[in-house]
Amino acid sequence: MKRVSRRTFLAATGMTALAAAAAPAASAAGSENCFAAETKNVQLIGTVTDAGQVVSGMVIDYSSNPLVTVSGVDNDTYTVHAVNNLDAALAGTDIVSYGDYEIDRKIVKTEVKGSRVTVYFDQSEGATLCYTSASRNYPGELDYTVTQNKPVTLSVLGLFGQEYTTDYFCDNTVQDEEVAKFTSEIVPGGINYQLYKPAGGADKLVVWFHGNGEGDMLGSNNNVAQVLGNRGTVAWASDEFQAILGGAYVMAFQAPDTWYYAQRDGLLDQAAAEIRAVISVYGIDPAKVLLSGCSAGGYMSTRMLIAHPDLFAAAMINCPALDVATDRGGQTPTDDELRSIKASGVPVWLVQGATDSSVATDECSKRMFGLLTEGETLTETRIAQADPNNSALTTWETADGLYKLSLYDTTPDAMLCFAEDYDLDGVTTQVQYSNHWSWIYTLRNNPQDASGTHIVNWAVAQL
Repeated sequence: MKRVSRRTFLAATGMTALAAAAAPAASAAGSENCFAAETKNVQLIGTVTDAGQVVSGMVIDYSSNPLVTVSGVDNDTYTVHAVNNLDAALAGTDIVSYGDYEIDRKIVKTEVKGSRVTVYFDQSEGATLCYTSASRNYPGELDYTVTQNKPVTLSVLGLFGQEYTTDYFCDNTVQDEEVAKFTSEIVPGGINYQLYKPAGGADKLVVWFHGNGEGDMLGSNNNVAQVLGNRGTVAWASDEFQAILGGAYVMAFQAPDTWYYAQRDGLLDQAAAEIRAVISVYGIDPAKVLLSGCSAGGYMSTRMLIAHPDLFAAAMINCPALDVATDRGGQTPTDDELRSIKASGVPVWLVQGATDSSVATDECSKRMFGLLTEGETLTETRIAQADPNNSALTTWETADGLYKLSLYDTTPDAMLCFAEDYDLDGVTTQVQYSNHWSWIYTLRNNPQDASGTHIVNWAVAQL
């Protein structure tokens, strides 16, 4: 019997497999049934941008056969019609949605790998949340329809190429890798939160308190608006921040309604109890807990420092809404209450716009910083941005580096400037948002001091 070499055997079996896979195409060569037309599933992809989560793309896989490839795809191949509204959620209420839309998405890029097509949308549109007259961002009901405008080409290893047109089905679920890192924790009678648990554990914890727009609405226990509303939750679990932190759990609460009710509804003690429970369950070092929050969450962070200063090693507080608290159901902290934060020894870095149309800078971060630094000698540093599309800033700090204030330049039209690349062309352009949105800079680890140290790095150095 003739001996067959291993190389010959593998080549033969490989050709047999190829022939088997290609057989349907070969048998129908020249016909239109080479690849049977069947409805293809569309998976939506999400990205949490500085302005909140958007549907940033979609994926279509034309075959489960790894030998099948697709070609002839470009930005004009598909029309993607997108609808988002709160019709069902708000039925029977007097709340109005300001975020409903019906648009054709702008396609900025397509990529093909094997039989898989990824379509990228302009990220300046396509939000998954809708802002309402109740001053809340709420998850909308998405409805995406995909229409194919011209054929693509399907092949088996480049052979038997056939033009292909079909229908598409989208179940309107959104896959977002950053959001998927978190686990929703529903606490009956308490405060719900999202929790990031780093692989292998960690001895640190970051606690984030969202702004007023991400509180719960209609008692839904949605426990997701604080993750999707901006990067205030997901940034802390990003590879960049986790590397700086040396690994950390992230705990992002959602207010049952608003943080302004912190004292009225016992939220301060409840949040402290839940933080201590997470510390205990996951073996976190109680001396390595960092605090951050923005706007109403900056107010909540300030109130937590006053009520439970022993919980936190350092705080990064953004545009704390101190001046409006009393009018909105809370209590604007007194001078003595703010001075008590310094007496507790917790280092604080404050961030805000030089002007802020929502909560006055003079009455919020500047007032708080002034009381924390009474009698101290301050250093003032003017800092230009590497990308001129970002607002420049000025940082003041004490000689011991325990208290810092960074104020970002605002435009005459009361805006902050940010470098963004929403069209994914690799070039940043300037996008202007409200002069209240200074938290974006903290969530980019942008604020820095005279030594060039950035805010998150500074916080870790306090541990």
